[in-house]
Amino acid sequence: MNGLMSQIFFMSAFIAVVSLFLITIYIFYNGLKIFKVVSVTDFLFGYDWEPVTLKLFGIFPMIITSFYVTFGSIIISAPLGIACAVFLAEIAPASAQQIIRPAVQLLAGIPSVIFGLFGLAFVVPMIQSIADVAGLSILAAIIILSIMILPTIISISEDAIRSVPKELKDSSTALGTTKWQTIYGTILPACSSGLITAVILALGRAFGEAMAVKMVIGNTQTMPDFSADSGFGLFSLARTLTTNIIGDIEYAEPGLHLNSLFATGAILFIFIIITNAVSHMLLKRAYGASKT
Repeated sequence: MNGLMSQIFFMSAFIAVVSLFLITIYIFYNGLKIFKVVSVTDFLFGYDWEPVTLKLFGIFPMIITSFYVTFGSIIISAPLGIACAVFLAEIAPASAQQIIRPAVQLLAGIPSVIFGLFGLAFVVPMIQSIADVAGLSILAAIIILSIMILPTIISISEDAIRSVPKELKDSSTALGTTKWQTIYGTILPACSSGLITAVILALGRAFGEAMAVKMVIGNTQTMPDFSADSGFGLFSLARTLTTNIIGDIEYAEPGLHLNSLFATGAILFIFIIITNAVSHMLLKRAYGASKT
C-alpha cells in the first residue's frame, strides 16, 4: 500500500513538473519566432503596436503601463494589508478574527470578472464624478488590483508576524515598551523578510492579472500621458501586457501577430518566475530565521 501511494505521489509531482516544462517550451518556442523578423530592441522598446495593418510590434507602452499599474496597486495595498495583518495577529480579539479572516479568504476566492464588474459599476463612475474625466483609466485598474491583492498580503504577512518568537516579544515588553512600540520596533523588523515576501507575491499576482484590468483600463494602445495636467497618467486609457494578449488573441492569425503575443507571454512568464524565485528565497530566510 505504501509503495502504491508513493508511486501516485511521484506521478502527481512528475505530471506537474512536465506540464510546467511543456508550457514553458511551447510559449518560448512560438514567442522567439517573432525575433526572426522583428529585432528584440524594436519589440521591447517600440512605441507602436499595429500588428495587422503596419506590422509594428512595439510593446514598450504596455510594459510601462504594466509596471505603473502594478506598483500603483502595491503602494495602496501594502500598507493596508500589513496593517490588517498586524491587527489580526497582535490586536484583534478572537471574535473579530472569526469575522475578518473568513472575509479575507472570501475576497481571495472572488473571480476576477466579478472585480471587473465592480470596477465598471462603482469605481469607474466614481472617478468620472470626482475628477470629471473618463472613468476607464489606469487609476481604475490600480484601485481594482489593490483590492484583489489584499488577501495575498494579509495572509502571508499574518503568518510572518505570527512566526516571530514569543520570547522576543516578551523581551521587548519587559523593557517597558508599549504594545505599539513592541509591534513597530521589534515584531515588524523581525519579520521584515516575510512582509517583503508578501508584497513580492502580490506584485506577481498584480502583474499577471488580465480580465479585471481589461474591463476598467480602457485598452488603448498608446503611452500614458504622464504630465501633471493628465494626473501623471492616472486618468489615461492604456493597455497592459496581459490585456494586450487577451485583447488580440481573438483575432490574431497564425504568423507574426500570434507569435508576438506568445513573446509577450514569455516576458510575463519571465517576470513571474523572477518574482516567485525572489519571494521563495525571502520566505525561506524568514522562516529559517524564526526557528533559530
